Amino acid sequence: MLVFIDESGYPRPSDDNAYSTLVAVCIYENDIRNISRALYQLKDSIYGKQDEIKSTNVIRRQTLEKNRTNNKLYAEKFVEITTRSNISVFGIIMKRPVTAPIKADGILPKQYQLLMKKIEYFAERKDVEKAIFVFDETNEGDDLTIAQEFNGFLFRSRLGKSFTKILETPLFVSSKVTPAIQIADIFAGIIRHYYQNELHMRQPETDFELWLSMLYERIAGKTENYLQPNGKFYEYGLQYVENLNYIRRNKDGASVV
Repeated sequence: MLVFIDESGYPRPSDDNAYSTLVAVCIYENDIRNISRALYQLKDSIYGKQDEIKSTNVIRRQTLEKNRTNNKLYAEKFVEITTRSNISVFGIIMKRPVTAPIKADGILPKQYQLLMKKIEYFAERKDVEKAIFVFDETNEGDDLTIAQEFNGFLFRSRLGKSFTKILETPLFVSSKVTPAIQIADIFAGIIRHYYQNELHMRQPETDFELWLSMLYERIAGKTENYLQPNGKFYEYGLQYVENLNYIRRNKDGASVV
């Protein structure tokens, strides 16, 4: 199983966005070809070319307010095609912190740990042999840091060492040439805008909010909520985290991710 990872915004005080998201889209290898072909045909039929379409291009108010019909149609068909396919979605939604999250050098950021835990438990339930993480590449330095912290979490932390389903070699690809990573990008943008407009706390009012809610609900329908294997905690597929510095403890007082 391939696990495509992308983010929208970043949880730091200086970020322009009130919320940020880290999203994983799980696709079985045998389904990649059909999904990629459908997205290729969609882009070709609407735009007549295969340029990368980022969430920042289509998930915005101007798409409706300035009647950018192609972008609206593309976003709707994109979400329809992908959510009708055999995929699963998990994500971490984070509120912009007042102070930077505590992070020691060489330690994988908490949001990545939380997401990896969801994928490990999902792979166990679905009897997946291995889950291969595929990241949207940024630059060699940042990619190397994530790769080192990723493996450090698997090889050094108590939780990571208990994982058996996640392959220890993450991949980094260009979203310009890898259609499946674009799914994670579009989904992350939709989820972030949904929270940015506080639609998790109120009913939509404007045409844009109604449109955004429709797209979000289709994505939310592809996630799973479940009890963790120890049966002590409920795991949400799309998890909102108010404070990344929190330490949760189980009934015995031991800290857990």
